[in-house]
Amino acid sequence: MNEPDGKALAVFRVYREGGMKYYAKRMTEEEKNVRRMYLRKELLDHPSWANLSNNRLDDIRLFNAGNAQMLEDENGYEFLLLSPKSRAEKEFRKVRAMMPFEFMDLTAKDFKWNKYRADVTKPKDMVNKYILNYTRFKDNGMGLYIHSGTKGSGKTMLSCCLVNEINNRYAGVSKFVNILDFLEMTKKGFNGNDEDIKALYQANLLVLDDIGVQMSKEWIDTVLYRLINERYINRLPTIYTSNVPVDRLKMDDRITDRIESTTYPVSLPEESIRKETRKQDKQKLLDEIKNAPSDTANTRQGNA
Repeated sequence: MNEPDGKALAVFRVYREGGMKYYAKRMTEEEKNVRRMYLRKELLDHPSWANLSNNRLDDIRLFNAGNAQMLEDENGYEFLLLSPKSRAEKEFRKVRAMMPFEFMDLTAKDFKWNKYRADVTKPKDMVNKYILNYTRFKDNGMGLYIHSGTKGSGKTMLSCCLVNEINNRYAGVSKFVNILDFLEMTKKGFNGNDEDIKALYQANLLVLDDIGVQMSKEWIDTVLYRLINERYINRLPTIYTSNVPVDRLKMDDRITDRIESTTYPVSLPEESIRKETRKQDKQKLLDEIKNAPSDTANTRQGNA
């Protein structure tokens, strides 16, 4: 009789009554032990998944995904596990993504939907659906169009949270660029040799931030059309942020048509959460100063 193979067993969950039946397999006690030993060894370098109980190990599954591994938890959510070398490469890609430094490490959990006074059920559900089903959206070249007419409503922050969350869960290279920075990069003309611009054309996922702010000029429509059409043809998803709905973008109809046909709208409330957050931070500082020990008493004591 052949000895059980931990790697082959890890592709399946351990079948148990009341557990998830998807990819579940009845196993002997020996097979369970071999499978657990293999999983513990493979998850040793992943702090979030190391030291799981036997019950949790039995409910997850681990399988290869290209050059990395994919872990599917007991609820059916998938997480990409990168080797230490791959994690270093991912961090390098993140730095090269050109996103604002303050949002560099934010993920989905860092976006506080409860800061809005308005009902955000619909946009929140769409964002969560996009993250959890990203592979299917990506295969169909579908992105998101995040818009709000209010400055500081969280459009850019949300797009960065999305990119980082997707980078952590799935394989591939994601890029972020503000539309004005992109236009500045193309002022001298794109001849196909600029590596930074080529990376935007080829990124598995691209964020084009503030697409509604640019001036209306023919060359702008031309360079934007080249980028958006290339990604449209190759079914590469793009997330846009804007201060206007897509049907009010003042640009070539060919561009707006491609954006509209390859995105789902995410309408954020007309509220400035940035303004409110800064107001709270300023008040917090005043409260800390007010409640801090008096320097006057310390000074008098030092002069005594």
